[in-house]
Amino acid sequence: MPELPEVAALVAALENEAKSKRLLRVLTKEAGGGPRDGLYDDLVFSGTEEQEMHRVLEGRALTGVGRKGKHLWMELSLLPSPPSTSAAFGVGNGRRGGDEGARNTSTLTTSSAPQEDKRFVLFHMGMTGSLLFQHVAIPQYRSFSLDVSKGWPPKFCKAQFIFGNCEEGKDDEAIQLAFCDQRRWGRVQLLPAGVKDPRMEAPLKELAPDAWKERPSLQVFRDKLKETDIAIKAALLDQGRVLSGLGNWVCDEVLFQAKVDPARRCKALTEGDVRRVWESVDYVCATACAANARSEGFPTGWLFHYRWAKTKKDMAGAKGPEGRRMVFETVGGRTTAIVPSVQRVRRGGDEEKEMGEPGEDGAGVGRGKRKQKEEEDEFEQIMTKKKISKGKRCVKEEVMEEEVGIGRGDEKAESPSIISERAIKVIKMEKDVKMNIPASEKTTTPRRSSPRVKAGEVKTKGKRAKK
Repeated sequence: MPELPEVAALVAALENEAKSKRLLRVLTKEAGGGPRDGLYDDLVFSGTEEQEMHRVLEGRALTGVGRKGKHLWMELSLLPSPPSTSAAFGVGNGRRGGDEGARNTSTLTTSSAPQEDKRFVLFHMGMTGSLLFQHVAIPQYRSFSLDVSKGWPPKFCKAQFIFGNCEEGKDDEAIQLAFCDQRRWGRVQLLPAGVKDPRMEAPLKELAPDAWKERPSLQVFRDKLKETDIAIKAALLDQGRVLSGLGNWVCDEVLFQAKVDPARRCKALTEGDVRRVWESVDYVCATACAANARSEGFPTGWLFHYRWAKTKKDMAGAKGPEGRRMVFETVGGRTTAIVPSVQRVRRGGDEEKEMGEPGEDGAGVGRGKRKQKEEEDEFEQIMTKKKISKGKRCVKEEVMEEEVGIGRGDEKAESPSIISERAIKVIKMEKDVKMNIPASEKTTTPRRSSPRVKAGEVKTKGKRAKK
């Protein structure tokens, strides 16, 4: 799904290329190929009638562009009626361009219905939606993209907006904007007449503050997080809870920069966690938007450049920044990239220390003495129970599996230093404890009785012999 940086790049492109230009025509039949080619997609247009889209929008000028979260809107204002020569513009969708263009122009010039001074068209990209200019390159979402070089309009084009100066002989300055969406989850919504600010209307009024332009204070941010006990990534993905505009890759990047585990519960976050997440939201959004959402402009140490593994094989051997091991888990219903040596932390005493991955040098350091003593006491209690009820051959394996995580694929395995300490304790205690294997665990294989040797006979190998 296009996220805050990609939508912000679309806003910038619209302002640079089409602002103050007149919307000459709106083509609302699907084009470019696909199963619905030539049809009006009332699902994408949120139930707005096709004729109303033409009647209300054509002939207006683009006087403003705005964004909140992942939503984008165009502000279109009334101008003096354009001359009828607008039908001469040779733009459209190829085989249907001429007929539909003539119909749209006649609708514009013959309509006498009263119209409000300003109308707003709201766009939401859904999972695979995108806005594309015919001759202007716009950054697209990394996981999917459309190639406009293969022809215009692009495949799955739901609508085309054709802007120009509306002066005869200047058709070469016409600008074509297409809205494409393969999965039909995106929306093009004409807001009702009389709306002055789209942010005060549904669905924008239900969104949380924009993560970049309306980021709340640290105190408000902290209070919102502490209201829930879901995973921090799930809270950030919820567009109506804390912030709006953050999607999957932005959340992963924010939490990586903040050194916070995406699966950690909000109420378990420390003050340091909250502050780092709050600061990272601004850093990631500002940096990505300054680069116009072009990944080549992102810092080389960002997780973004490493998180796009598709197959299980690629995920299994994925490496993150600085060659660190990277794992993929499902958090908040989305595939999540995590660098355990950076984001999986262990607390000791009053300090917060990074814990290295199992097998790395220095793993497990920073554990406070009090915490270590508590673990040793807990281990002693577990061993006391096990030496009473379990056989000697079960002790070592079960203690290792249940307490350390070995043998079960447990992701939160202890560090090698702690494993070795516990193994030594097991070995020492085994020497001092006399274990009795329960009868139920004994193997009762019947023994083969040897024949009784008679008096005067000597038992020899394989036969009996007399003296």
